[in-house]
Amino acid sequence: MSENIFNNKLPNLKHLNYLLALNKHQHFNNAAQACFVSQSTLSSAILKLEEQLSCQLLERGHKSFIFTSHGKQVVSLAQQLLLNANELVAFAKQQGDHDVGSIRIGCIPTIAPFLLTDLVQLCQQQLPKLELYLREDTTENLMLQLEQGEIDCAILAFPIPKHNFSSKILGKDSFFIAGDKDLINSFMLSSNYDTLPEKSVFLLNKDHCLTEHAVSACKLADASRINSFSASSLATLVQMTAFHHGVTFLPKMAVDKGIGRPENLIIETMQDNVYREIGMIWRKTSMREEAFMALGNLVTDLLDK
Repeated sequence: MSENIFNNKLPNLKHLNYLLALNKHQHFNNAAQACFVSQSTLSSAILKLEEQLSCQLLERGHKSFIFTSHGKQVVSLAQQLLLNANELVAFAKQQGDHDVGSIRIGCIPTIAPFLLTDLVQLCQQQLPKLELYLREDTTENLMLQLEQGEIDCAILAFPIPKHNFSSKILGKDSFFIAGDKDLINSFMLSSNYDTLPEKSVFLLNKDHCLTEHAVSACKLADASRINSFSASSLATLVQMTAFHHGVTFLPKMAVDKGIGRPENLIIETMQDNVYREIGMIWRKTSMREEAFMALGNLVTDLLDK
């Protein structure tokens, strides 16, 4: 009869969490601070793991260390194990009720300020036992955080880079053209970007996917029309567009919240019905798909208004 695996002493999940923190921070003291323990506690836990797993996780020098190739693989397995453990706890707390518990949602800056407040209020009305915790970041960072289990799902503008998550499109967010009255009137007569002066189109910087989506959706191929200055937020974007009497593109959810109007920008619907898709992604291993679907339905309701 084969030996039962549970006869062996399994590694402590807390110690595995220390290992992940050390891998992330690459510094014993910083990792210990992130875990709210002393450096000696964290160091002892790593040694204990090496003893239990019968393998060397770190190569230690006088004042430095590196992860062994085996240690890097253990980190990867530990990350998945902790994800599954957290999923197990969350699933057990639901007791068959998918809209109970908490969900950590990531969202990009060109969506979060205009959607999440309404989403939280609607969730309080229709899913009162579900608590939402929100995090705002770029698409790239949110996908990494989702992979590492720091968030449970993310609301993004599609298309997004190639990934291995489950996903669902929740709705469309149309683009509006906004800016100087004369430029907007001229463009609306022809719908031809060649009528716009050179360097008159203002966009967000490349860290924001809205720029790529807008340029692609609007088929803005002539780069000479785009100003070299790029904004870091929609608030800055409308300020720069107004100050320089230029034009820009704004998503409907932002326009609905009044962005651009205090700056007296002329805002017009685009004739070509250009838009970005809003969707949600989550890990395929998650046990909370029903909760994400319920939340996604609320987002769809908000986008359809």
